[in-house]
Amino acid sequence: MTAPMPAKPTPRFEPPTPEQFDEHLRNYPANPPSKWQARAPLFVAVALIVVSLLTADPLSGLLPWVALAWLFGHTSFRTRRAFAIETQVRRTQEIAMLRRYPEALRRGWRQLPKTVPAPMLHGQTVAMIAHCLDTMGCYDAAIVGYDYLLEHLPPGQPITVHLGVSRAAAALGAERLSDADDSIRRLRGPVEPFENSPISAAYRLAKLTQQVRTHHFAEGVEESQGLVEALRPLGVEAGYGHALMALCHYHCPAPALDIDPNAPHQSAKSWWDQATLLLPPGSLLHRFPELAPLTELT
Repeated sequence: MTAPMPAKPTPRFEPPTPEQFDEHLRNYPANPPSKWQARAPLFVAVALIVVSLLTADPLSGLLPWVALAWLFGHTSFRTRRAFAIETQVRRTQEIAMLRRYPEALRRGWRQLPKTVPAPMLHGQTVAMIAHCLDTMGCYDAAIVGYDYLLEHLPPGQPITVHLGVSRAAAALGAERLSDADDSIRRLRGPVEPFENSPISAAYRLAKLTQQVRTHHFAEGVEESQGLVEALRPLGVEAGYGHALMALCHYHCPAPALDIDPNAPHQSAKSWWDQATLLLPPGSLLHRFPELAPLTELT
């Protein structure tokens, strides 16, 4: 007997490059149906009914029923299709919330063409793809998605400000420090109305990240007052801020803040312990490799 052919390995899904994401967005931009396209089925049904009224043929009496059946069938199909796409997008967002980012990215990438007729679902899918890329460390590709959304959303809205903060954070991750600095400065005013919200918390984390990436550790230590409350809206992701503050204290120990004067990094250990209560060290180091020295404090 001939030996069965070995199954071909399934190609591994790789995160898209910035160029691939940009091309994907240009190929499948949001394109809602025009008023004519939305009303065309109704016009066709009305036309069939008018024809039946103007024709003496007995069979023409069936046209109104045919028209109504076709109209109801067409409307039902469109409704079911829209509901199915919405369900798929919602399910993908749930997967992303469970931190299964590669799977959510793969699903969102394939779903984007289906959301073209629905601008809201299209925007949600682009935002989800950008967030997954951001979390996976593909910062330049994530910025492509953030820029696309910021170009198509009205300024000043909460979602627009939040995306702006996410873009600034992604620029920091990509080591585009000048770009990030410009974004953080521009966002200072728009963020003010959203005090004690996830938007202000994300902005505070972005500023702290900037201080660490530019080695302004002393500034970070000086602004540590109230950091825990400021980051609380982020949930477990506040752990990133606690870890960055630990790094600021590690590089700029303040004896006045230390419990034991013989342990100059006691304050750094305190912040690091708070961070690891929220997130595992592996997650912290994956996003911020510069935190590696803090593992010695455990």
